[in-house]
Amino acid sequence: MKSFLITILSLFTTFAIAGYDGTNKLITANELLQQKDNYVILDVRSEDEFNQGHIAGAINIPHYAVLDELELLKSMDKPIVVHCRSGARAWKAERMLMKNGVNNLIHLEGDMLNWVEQNLPLITNP
Repeated sequence: MKSFLITILSLFTTFAIAGYDGTNKLITANELLQQKDNYVILDVRSEDEFNQGHIAGAINIPHYAVLDELELLKSMDKPIVVHCRSGARAWKAERMLMKNGVNNLIHLEGDMLNWVEQNLPLITNP
């Protein structure tokens, strides 16, 4: 019984802290800062999270709503850098977009957790 509980706890912990598990090219926070004009920055966190602090110039489309904005995202003429808090929601959004023909996706390495840890600039909305 004890080993069963440890296994269940281990699985739960793995899924609870899961980050980015995707296959798209990665870009570091510093690379993005230096070349921000070359990318569209897509923040797939919730509106509340976005308002608490986001990368300047980022557009906010929550991960569950990316298909609602499919035509907009398909029309982007620059690669799209996708991120969320830790990577899990971004990977969900990236998979949905790729299945629907949006393939110019790059993932922000470390997502917002890394951005904040590096004390990089954020914009807040009241």
